[in-house]
Amino acid sequence: MIALVDVNNFYVSCERLFNPRLNHKPVVVLSNNDGCIISRSNEAKSLGIKMGEPLFKAASIIKRHNVTVLSSNYPLYADISHRVMQLLSTFTDQQEIYSIDESFLSMKGQSHLLDKGSLIRKSLYQWLGMPVCVGIGPTKVLAKFSNHCAKKQSVWEGVFVSSSLSNQELNKVMSRVSVDEIWGIGRRLAEKLKAMGVGSVLDLKHSNPNYMKKQFSINMERIVLELNGIQCFDLEFDFEPKKEIIASRSFGKPVTRYDELVEAVTTFVSRGARKARAQSTLCSAVTVFVRNSPFNRAESFYGRTMTMPIKPATNHSHLILQAALKVLPDLYKAGVRYSKCGIVLSNLIDSDHSQKDLWSELLLKQHQLSNVMDEINDRYDKFSLRIATQPIKPLWGMKQTLKTQSFTTSWHELLTVS
Repeated sequence: MIALVDVNNFYVSCERLFNPRLNHKPVVVLSNNDGCIISRSNEAKSLGIKMGEPLFKAASIIKRHNVTVLSSNYPLYADISHRVMQLLSTFTDQQEIYSIDESFLSMKGQSHLLDKGSLIRKSLYQWLGMPVCVGIGPTKVLAKFSNHCAKKQSVWEGVFVSSSLSNQELNKVMSRVSVDEIWGIGRRLAEKLKAMGVGSVLDLKHSNPNYMKKQFSINMERIVLELNGIQCFDLEFDFEPKKEIIASRSFGKPVTRYDELVEAVTTFVSRGARKARAQSTLCSAVTVFVRNSPFNRAESFYGRTMTMPIKPATNHSHLILQAALKVLPDLYKAGVRYSKCGIVLSNLIDSDHSQKDLWSELLLKQHQLSNVMDEINDRYDKFSLRIATQPIKPLWGMKQTLKTQSFTTSWHELLTVS
């Protein structure tokens, strides 16, 4: 058996953790640069505010109902997510962290699954203040479906175990849920299925898996089989290093000066190199791209990309930055109002199996320096040690006018009691 634990309205729940006045109130959290709504409290959902909706489109509802609007606080969310996953790991020896707020847990060999799900739910709220729903089933797809039922149907009180129902009872529940609620079925795929007469989860369960494979893909065949209790998707425990690392951001305001682009590239290289070190990979090439807004009709679109090889491969921030800044002058064009830039670290190789060269001793010292910087930044603050051209609070930084404190990740923003 497999459990899927999902934190309810995760970003909003994190915000409520340090501001209980937001409980039972309509709250929304915004995306980068305060653009779109990416998390909603149940109260905000009931007002008709849609997921992914631009803020300006929901402005009238927000004003009319006094909805609290907050900027994304990613350091806070990442830290709370880490704590959630750590606590969940105590319930099993096999855990797959699926996303920032979701985790699959192996329930193999465990009994009284309904009680176990209730204990997980109670523990997450008691220890971390996080409201969660738990879905348990014999396959990943059924665990996902069960979680949907636990979340959307209050009769189950936040925990749904598909195996606790008879086949007839489970089919009745499935007949009431639209097929687009199934894991792996997107909007376009759901439209095609409904055109074929497959409108509910039960319809998909009763469809012919071989026929679905021919019409769509092997993945669709597996989804049908999993709905029938045949496991096709295993839990994934092994960490797979990324084949490329992208670090980019839309600017909070247009950038026109070359030195500001240098600041941005430095920031993104530092971020990308840190991720490369975390997964023990070396970068063999760095790509830099810049562009202005493609939506501004008053300006001609300008966008350029250039790649610089790096030999020998490295994950040292300073060496990658040197390569990135070699191409930046060719990318920069005076008079352009840049809205976004970024870097891509590619041709990543395992640091343990990289080819050595004559300067390996020097590279080792640089690697040790990077590790020391990482340790200090982890212990104190991520900006304690940085490259000189990396600003702490850049003028071009992401727009976060409604951001709350980083209560758990910054010494300067700890919650104080007066």
